[in-house]
Amino acid sequence: MPVPLTAVSIQPVPITPSEREQALIAAAARRGQDLLARNPGVTTLLGSDVFAFCAGLRALRQLDLPAGPRFCDWGSGIGTMTALAALNGLDAYGIEIEPAFVTAARALCAELAVPARFACGSFLSSDLAGRFAVTGTYGATHWAVPPPPDAYSLLGARISEMDLIYAYPWPREVALYERLFELTARRGAALWLYRQGEPPRVLVKE
Repeated sequence: MPVPLTAVSIQPVPITPSEREQALIAAAARRGQDLLARNPGVTTLLGSDVFAFCAGLRALRQLDLPAGPRFCDWGSGIGTMTALAALNGLDAYGIEIEPAFVTAARALCAELAVPARFACGSFLSSDLAGRFAVTGTYGATHWAVPPPPDAYSLLGARISEMDLIYAYPWPREVALYERLFELTARRGAALWLYRQGEPPRVLVKE
């Protein structure tokens, strides 16, 4: 039976990141450029607006969100958002399919002593086998449910334990992310979808 997802309106106010946040943002930019230089097959890094992310975290807290401390980034790239979440007091986990990105994320957090954890794999839980399938969707290159152990097992966590899930979907995949969240998240959890040039989309599972 479908579980209602309630849209939450947040109005992030532009802020000045803390010194630690600024140091992390600068280090992530350097590591991103180094990654591109060392991996000719990687032509660009698709990333969220780091300043909007910091502002969004503060706006969510004013609404008493997330309901708990566990944060998970679906497609964490080189780890910038996951690390920023950790600096803001969340138990932060990042899941990324590209091994080179995971290596860069771990190095970034080691450099700045940020307690975030990363796993290389799919953010689709193996618990979804037989319940979730997508074919032929624009941009969907990793929507096959993986066999166990999945990325959550590598992190020592479960998808149903996450309180705030963050993602930057391709435009035509927004509904897929929402459906995945509906199927797997616990009640009270929040999904935050970044959409470039648009207000944040935040949904809470009732």
